[in-house]
Amino acid sequence: MAKKKTTTKKKTTNNQVNRTPPVSPVPQMTARQAVQTFFSNASLLSRASLQTAFTSLDDGSKDINVSCGYPNVLDIGKYRGMFDREGLATKVVKFYPEECWATDPRIYQDEAADETEFEKAWADLNKSKQILHYLLRVDILSGIGEFGVLLLGLADGQELNEPVEGINETTGEKTGNSTHELLYLKPFAQDVVTIKKKEEDPKSPRYGKPVQYEIKFQDVRGGATTSKTKIVHWTRLLHVADNRLSSDVLGVPRMQSLYNRLLDIRKVISGSAEMFWKGAFPGYIFEVMPEMNDAEIDADALKEELTSWSAGLERYLKLTGMTAKSMDPQVANPEKHINSHMRYIALAMDVPYRIFIGTEEAKLASTQDMKAWNKRLAKRQNTYLTSQVISPLIDHLMLLGILPEVEEYFVEWPDLNTPSDKDKAEVASLQVDALAKYMQGDVDQIVPPKEFFMMFLGKTEDEAEELVKAAKIYIGELDTRRTEEVDDDDDNNNDIEGRR
Repeated sequence: MAKKKTTTKKKTTNNQVNRTPPVSPVPQMTARQAVQTFFSNASLLSRASLQTAFTSLDDGSKDINVSCGYPNVLDIGKYRGMFDREGLATKVVKFYPEECWATDPRIYQDEAADETEFEKAWADLNKSKQILHYLLRVDILSGIGEFGVLLLGLADGQELNEPVEGINETTGEKTGNSTHELLYLKPFAQDVVTIKKKEEDPKSPRYGKPVQYEIKFQDVRGGATTSKTKIVHWTRLLHVADNRLSSDVLGVPRMQSLYNRLLDIRKVISGSAEMFWKGAFPGYIFEVMPEMNDAEIDADALKEELTSWSAGLERYLKLTGMTAKSMDPQVANPEKHINSHMRYIALAMDVPYRIFIGTEEAKLASTQDMKAWNKRLAKRQNTYLTSQVISPLIDHLMLLGILPEVEEYFVEWPDLNTPSDKDKAEVASLQVDALAKYMQGDVDQIVPPKEFFMMFLGKTEDEAEELVKAAKIYIGELDTRRTEEVDDDDDNNNDIEGRR
């Protein structure tokens, strides 16, 4: 691969004049002086660089987003792409909805034992159309962007762009006694929905709210996806927007405040994969042998040899006049970087880290963390899902005559702090062990039974008194039973003695 290069030296004649200007002698420095000069210059350079960097930050000339590769403008296309391609982004969007909808709410009219007409109609409708299932889906989709919609397919024979009969399209109030049949439900995210028209009358109770939507309906046939755009009137939709701040129509996307961190994690994980991929095939250094230091390299032949070696089955290189040395791959563990970003995301979402990570870690979460987390879920269930999602849908279904119209109904979510059967069994086992040790250790001489039940087992005063009372009755019954057994034994012994 290395070819010996022949060189010729040009002779210098005596008639040639050396026109190179004389070089002034360089003052000689000791090794200590050379080192001090180097570090002094490096220090000045470092200070100047830092001053320039901070000046750039102060005057706004340095764009952090550009330097770090963050987009300055986020739109629904970027949010949807991140949601579809990155699992962590999907988790961020779905986390709160799936946690809140883990248990279904109870929707009822009153506490009477008999089922009312409204309760029966709701139960039948939810069973046949899976209402709560679709509410979970639109809750998730609405968090990708600024809003989502749930289309109500009605059997009224009208086009989607026409208002539903029986609802005043300006005020939203019921007109007449029209009844409709619900055929289907279909949720959409913002990436396929555009608000085309809003209510412009400031005297209308719907002022500023959407009147018409443009929706892209996707149709998949034979592996090909086509879209049809249709105008839909607001009376046929449920508008859902989470994290609303300054707008009653648009919310803040769940990924917005975390988008840069999601990109950072994507960089770390992608870079780690590339690092391990390249580390599996280390680089090589090719050196020409010292005795051939004036040789020329046949680059084409060397490239062909390396290609044959790396892509084929040969495990040797035919090198002439050269040596090959393997470079040590630089592999770093990305775990600490990923964990720091994950903790940041959990903190920004206001979710305990162990709960955010998953089931196994969640088991180790403290009782305080679990109670705080359940409190946040209950708040979202009652202040958002009930008032902004479930109740508006039920009210709309009553306006359409799909559900019987009632003056009042209730949406009740299960208590998240209620212990499960497994938790109850574990608590009972611990209490029995504590009571057994209490009895065996004669602790009742220091702590009476009633106080033990209240202080150590967490019973109320009434519960503790009932337990003590029941224990006395049971002990009395045991004593009576033992006395009777002793009397029976004595009678038997007397009978035996009499027979003898």
